[in-house]
Amino acid sequence: MIELISIHIPKTGGRSIRRILRNIYGDSLDLRHEREHFFPEGTHAPPLEIDFPEDIRAIHAHLSITQFMPVIKEYQPKVITWIRNPVDRVISNYYFFMLRIRENKVEKKQLSKKNYSLLEYAAETRKGNKMATFLEGMDISDFYFIGILEQIGADVNKLVSMMGWPKNVKIIHINSNYKFKHNNDCTTQYKDINEKIRHEIALLNQEDIELYHEVKKMRGIV
Repeated sequence: MIELISIHIPKTGGRSIRRILRNIYGDSLDLRHEREHFFPEGTHAPPLEIDFPEDIRAIHAHLSITQFMPVIKEYQPKVITWIRNPVDRVISNYYFFMLRIRENKVEKKQLSKKNYSLLEYAAETRKGNKMATFLEGMDISDFYFIGILEQIGADVNKLVSMMGWPKNVKIIHINSNYKFKHNNDCTTQYKDINEKIRHEIALLNQEDIELYHEVKKMRGIV
């Protein structure tokens, strides 16, 4: 019986949340996480199969609301997710992508983007408004909880209280590409990201900007 679905939008603290959910649910957390784990033949479109083992109670994955919708309709689980400042999310995703290229962990066609600048990366259509894309199909008021990465400590505690989880949950924020972000050979160096660049990224992610502010308003966060 699926009781919780956690939408992991890239670069919004999902690895930290997955570790917490693993501690809470143990083997009752579906171990699959990436899209290819659910769609091994490369088909990323719904419907997602709704036949889960009886002992699985929670799912945390890089799947969108649209992809999860068959499961949501079938089990009526609590749906949670985490978001962050959209500009910071794109910047983080840029360095993560650049690191993956250097580790040869991307598709061959992506290797040609090794020298992309941050703005070249951000300008690719499919890279923009990632949060709005993942959450499309469900009103934000229908989510059980939407956390804000910038206040992950307080928000994890709030979620723990709402869910009735043990109060001794350890909050360890995992920043997998922090070192690379500050020490790399990328075309755009982190220290050189100025307000003009941030403004350009914001213009390319207006849907995410609106979503971010709407969630903060709903949460009563100034």
